[in-house]
Amino acid sequence: MYKLLISDFENTLIDSEDAIPLSTMLSLDRIRNQKIAYGVISKRSFKTILDYNKDFPFVDYIIVLDGAYVYDVNKEKPLIKRSIAISIIKKIKKVFDDYNLCFYTLDWCNYTKTPVDGCNVRKIGDFKVFSAFHKDNIFKIEIRCSNKKDQSKVLEMLDELNLDIIFYARNDKGYYVEIVTGECSRLDAIQKICKAKHISLKDTIVVGSDDDNIPVFKKVGLSFAVDNSSAKLKKAATKTTVSNYDKAVETVIKGCF
Repeated sequence: MYKLLISDFENTLIDSEDAIPLSTMLSLDRIRNQKIAYGVISKRSFKTILDYNKDFPFVDYIIVLDGAYVYDVNKEKPLIKRSIAISIIKKIKKVFDDYNLCFYTLDWCNYTKTPVDGCNVRKIGDFKVFSAFHKDNIFKIEIRCSNKKDQSKVLEMLDELNLDIIFYARNDKGYYVEIVTGECSRLDAIQKICKAKHISLKDTIVVGSDDDNIPVFKKVGLSFAVDNSSAKLKKAATKTTVSNYDKAVETVIKGCF
């Protein structure tokens, strides 16, 4: 019997109108009443997800910032909170000062040298003041690159710095590199939830559209790639399911619980 369901929020749970269908909410309510926990992985701030949760509570755990922050909704406190050390932040700022650096804090009140269109990122005062005020509250850094060659150069430089960080190349909204502190990942976040719930990864179902789920799909008991995901993710999944426009999470719930 599966005891934990995790899904991506974007492109998996929410539909074309950026909403969670009522029938999906009711399905989630049904399994949560059966003591099956539900968590979402999102690229938005956890406060944004909490706004969705206000009128019709649907979620038990929120995973954001590439696993650097996991919030236990029921206990109203973080399960994981791993900020980047201020020494590492200052080192990256010094080495990559010619780049547009975006510093992500928990409240999504971020600092960037140059504003980034389409993101919740804006410049806030002087960096020294910002970093001092948020010294324990910076969870992710983005280095914006001009092209793929430039991105490869940044990755090489980061590797040479040998810092206690994990970094990823991203190309979905331009060329950039995301940085979090060491050990942060979706898989680690889900493992911590399983430990808190005293269950195994094999008791977990994950539904997703993001390629970052590939390591997760290889470890959990059952995995579903939504129809709108990549061929690479579908290959790693146990099964495929319908797209988010056709209520992917609800479809998985009806088929598994």
